[in-house]
Amino acid sequence: MKTPHGEAVDARRLAELMHRLRRAEGQVRGVRKLLEGGVDCTLIAQQLLAARHALDSAFVDLNLALAASDLTAAPDPGGERLGAVMARLQRQLGGTR
Repeated sequence: MKTPHGEAVDARRLAELMHRLRRAEGQVRGVRKLLEGGVDCTLIAQQLLAARHALDSAFVDLNLALAASDLTAAPDPGGERLGAVMARLQRQLGGTR
């Protein structure tokens, strides 16, 4: 996977992202089976929450990889890039300031 600067995301981050996506995929398959089996809605809601958490974690990991790429792309003596990266992370990850 490449960042906007054309660099490859390191293998550890990519492996973590793939793991989280596989987990979410398994959770969604589980939800489908529960729905097909007519299981109690509470159990289905729990599985949906687990799938959402896995996707949220993957989203955060991806954004952190992009932020790391932005911050290491070139020197940033005035800190402008850091400010832009922080603002983007706050918007995308729901932080307030």
